[in-house]
Amino acid sequence: TTKDAFPLPRIDDIYDQLTTATYFTKFDFKAGYFQAPLDKSDRPKTAFSTRDGHFQFKVLPQGLTNGPPTFQRIVNQILGPN
Repeated sequence: TTKDAFPLPRIDDIYDQLTTATYFTKFDFKAGYFQAPLDKSDRPKTAFSTRDGHFQFKVLPQGLTNGPPTFQRIVNQILGPN
């Protein structure tokens, strides 16, 4: 796996940005990873087996090396300045 060097935000930088904010909101990203689709060619890399069969993730599972940077990139594309 080649590590993705996309920078994750630092909490102190986020707090600094909040000092000038007027409005605040809250997002629940608990299931966010599970809404980012995986490319079909990457699905076999997430395969696992149980006694019930062989399975592959169709969406980004938690625990992958590049999961956090990939998810952060998606969030920035959706919520970031245009």
